[in-house]
Parts: sequence; structure tokens; C-alpha cells
Amino acid sequence: MVNTVYNFRDFSFERSIKHSENIAQIVRDGLTAHMINNIMDKRAYFLRKISETKGIEKLWIVRGESVNRQYGKGLENELPQDEIDKKVLSSGKSFSKLRENAEKALIRVTIPYKANPYGEPNCLSCHQVKAGETLGAISLELDISDVRQQGIMTILKIAGITIVFILIAMIAVRMNFKPYLEFFNDLRDSLIHARRGDFSHKIHTAVTAPDIRSIAELYNQLIEKFEKTVGIIDKKLAALVKSGEPECSDPLEKSAETIQMLADIHHFKKTIELDESMALIYERLGRIVEKVMGAQYYVIFAVRKSGNTREVVCKTVEAIPCSASSMTNATECRAFRTMDIVESEQFPNLCTAYEGDFSNYFCIPYAITDDFALVIMLLSDNSGDVSVFQKRSASLEYYLENAKPVIQGKLLMEKLREKSLKDGLTGLYNRKFLEEFIDTINRQSDRSETRYAALMLDIDFFKKVNDTYGHDVGDKFIKLLSRTILENIRKGDIAARYGGEEFVVLLHNSTKDGAVKVAERIRKEFSEKTVHLQGENIKKTVSIGVAFMPEQAKTMREAIKYADVALYKAKESGRNKVVVFDPDMFEHKEY
Repeated sequence: MVNTVYNFRDFSFERSIKHSENIAQIVRDGLTAHMINNIMDKRAYFLRKISETKGIEKLWIVRGESVNRQYGKGLENELPQDEIDKKVLSSGKSFSKLRENAEKALIRVTIPYKANPYGEPNCLSCHQVKAGETLGAISLELDISDVRQQGIMTILKIAGITIVFILIAMIAVRMNFKPYLEFFNDLRDSLIHARRGDFSHKIHTAVTAPDIRSIAELYNQLIEKFEKTVGIIDKKLAALVKSGEPECSDPLEKSAETIQMLADIHHFKKTIELDESMALIYERLGRIVEKVMGAQYYVIFAVRKSGNTREVVCKTVEAIPCSASSMTNATECRAFRTMDIVESEQFPNLCTAYEGDFSNYFCIPYAITDDFALVIMLLSDNSGDVSVFQKRSASLEYYLENAKPVIQGKLLMEKLREKSLKDGLTGLYNRKFLEEFIDTINRQSDRSETRYAALMLDIDFFKKVNDTYGHDVGDKFIKLLSRTILENIRKGDIAARYGGEEFVVLLHNSTKDGAVKVAERIRKEFSEKTVHLQGENIKKTVSIGVAFMPEQAKTMREAIKYADVALYKAKESGRNKVVVFDPDMFEHKEY
């Protein structure tokens, strides 16, 4: 259409110029005839009639200077009327220009007349000029509005035909390609649903092309397999993993996250199975708390129902955020008492045992055995963290659920080992434990300045008790002494039954005076206690030897040996007394 407009305009312009040239030729021939017939004075009438021809808006003749010089000035309107006339007379070149507006279109054409010595008649026979010299020019203004109107109508017809053709073509294309478009739209919608995890959207196509139908069938088979497989995976994972985490919109992503979590849990479980101590397991559990819960500050408590006490086994804060009484009376811990999650946002001052500086706490209790449980306390100053803890608590419980049998096994092994290292009668450590502990102390003393006081105790005339009253009564005195020892030593000290009626007590970081005071207190309290037997209250005494490491002995074995020497001295010097080791005691050969 644009090409047609351009060509039509160009054609109209050229045709108008050609029409102007024809009129100029007619005027020239007419003026020549007037000149031959010697009626040039009648030329005005001729020119007026020509100018009245339809389509000619204006017409005038311009005489050149050479003609004016030879014949004198012509009519008044034969002078140059504008710069265009002057330019054409001087250059001898034609000029054309189109002027148009909304109402009319005009073309101005000025054509020069040149002297031609070869024509009929010969211009040089009448004019005193040179060949090719400009004799004059004719200027016309032609109205080509009708041509423009015809062009516009023609273009509108072409446009109308084109639009009709386009519409017909679009309808035809749509009718033919509609099934293909529906196929691709259906495929796009199915892929969008599949990306969201919905594999129920199948492709239905009316395309008869075998390639397209084959693609649709293969795609539907693939999507059905995805739907079936994802469904099976989802059900299997749901059976394995507790629900609690908000469901992902995409089941594939959800399955991938769950499988990754299962892999991490399996790796965690395998790792702690090979750990040697519960301390290391608690440390790894702390790393899981950081990873799964996103908690920076936390405390893990180990709680024993039998003793109603709890101890901190892992923490990332300096001060314990619970009251001191709740450590010795575990029932003050609301999470342990209810065995339910306790969070600070449930109610103001919900847990009366909490004394921490953090504004929010989130406690997760988990029972490992009937007697043993863990309480994981998460701490934060950001209230938004509590909602995160709520969402992730199920995942942490699943880690604990899988770690539970491992921890149970470790606790059982520790319990069995503890039994093997404790005396069945008194509950104190036995000689086997003491031998192992001595090696540990010796290694520690090599790395640090560790001080110990070794006490060796022996019940005076114990054989006489067994012989007189029997071993049952002897056992009662042994139990009585073990209780007296435990009542007078600290939690960090070690008390062990060395054999028979002999006991060893190791006081950690004790001064000489402090160790002697402890020994005297044990001796005095034991001598005041009685065993009731058939209406008779029987009392016994104990002798104690004391030695110090590293002041007197370089190793713990040596310190126990020195304490034994001091005990022998106490026995020899009258019994029921405390004697501190002195190197001079080795001067007696019986030692």
C-alpha cells in the first residue's frame, strides 16, 4: 500500500509535467503561427482561451531580453512575475513544484523556449539570437486535485481489498492452526501445573498430524508416570517422616528436602553410633540444633527421673538460664514435668524456673528411656524466631527419634560399665575403677598442676566383728562407713572400696589442712554411729592414713602407697586416729 501511494504520486506528478509540456508546445506553435501570419497583436486572446482550458489554473508568457531588444517590450503580463521566471530565463532549464493543502493540489511548471535552427520554421531566420538561446518561457499552474482524489480513492480501494484479504487469511490460518495453538496452549498449561507439582493435567488435541499426536501420547504417558511415582514417594515419605513442617507447593521439592533430611539423619545416626562417649554425642546434637532449628543460643539438659535432677550437657550461653533449685528438683522444669513443648509466648512467666536474660524461650522435652529424658531450650530476643522454632520442631524431634536407640544403647553401656566399676555392697567405685582413674590422673598431672590428697581407711578390728557377729553385721559396718565417707566429701571427689574393709578417698585440689579435717570428720562421725543388733548398739572405729600428690608423691599410685604406710602407722600407734605420711616412716623395716 505504501509502495502504491508512492508510485501513484510519482506517476501523477510526471503526468502533470508531461501535460504541461504539451500545453507549452501548443502555445509555442500557436504563437509561431501568429508570428508567421503577422497577427502577433492578437496573441492575448489566444493565450486567454488557452488559460481557460479545464485544469489550467493560471498561464502566462515571459519574453526573453533578446526578443525585447529586437521587437520591443511585449504585453504587460509578459514580464517575469517571480524569481522562478527569472531563473528559468537565465538558466534555460525547466522548473516544477507541487503545492497542496487539504482543499486543493497545484503544480507549478515553467518551461523555457529555446532558439532552434533546425526546426520548421527556423527560429534564427526571425530572431537575431544564437542557437539554443532562451527566447522566453511559459509558466502554468495546473489543478491536479481530481488526480489526487482519484489516487486517494484508488488507495482506499486497495486498502479495503487488502484488509479483507488479511481478515480472510487470518480466519483461514486460525481455522487451520487452531488445533495446533490449542495443543501448545494445553502443553504450556500442563507444564505450569507440573512445575507446581500437579501432574494430573493431561494434553487433549484435535490435531490429526501423527507426529503431534505421538508427542501428546508420549507426554501424557510421562506425566502419568510422574504422577504415580511422586504419589508413591510422597506416601512412603509420609509414613517415615512426621508431619509438622509446612507442606511445599511442589511435591518434588518437598520429597527432595525430605530425602535430604533422611540422608542427614542417617549420617548423624551412623556418626553417633561410633562415638565413644555421651559427651561427644551431646556436642553433635548441639550442632544439629543449630542446623535444623537455626538457633544460635541454646542449652541441652539431661534429666534423670530417679534422682529428680538435671544437668547441662551442652550449651552456647555463659550462664544457665534456669533457677538453681530446678537443677536439683527437675519437676520445677515445666517442659520436663508436662513432657510438652513450652514456649514463652504461650503465657506471661509461663515457666517459673526460667531466670534467663533472653526475652523468648522455646523448650522441647524428649523422653529417651523411662528414667532419662532430654530438654532442649532454645533462646532468642527475637519473637519471630519462636514461630520458626514451632515450624521446625517436628524435624528436630525426628532427629531425636532416630538417635533415641543409639542414645539408649550408650546409656545402657554406661550403666553396665558403671556397675562393673562399682562395688555391689556400698555403691562406691571399686578397685578396677580406681586403677583406671589413677591412670587418668597421672596423664592429667603431666599436662597441668593437679593436686590430690589420698586417704586410706580401714575399720579397726573388723575381723573380730565378722568372727563374733557374722559377715552380715560386718557388711552393715562397711555400708555405714561408705555412707559416712559420702556425707563428708564433695561431688568431684572419688571414694572407692579398695578391698574388704579398706577404702580409698581421693580429694581433688584439696589443701593439707582441708584433707586432714575431712579425715578427722569421717573418723569422728563413724565412731559415733552404731549398728543395732539384738538390743545391743555396737560401735566401731576407723584408722586413716593421708598422703599428698605432688607434694609427697609424684604419681597417684605412689600417693596411695604412702597413705597406706600412714594407715599402718595409725594402726600401730593405737588405731582410731588420722596419721599424715612422713618420709621418716620408711626407716622402719616393716614398711
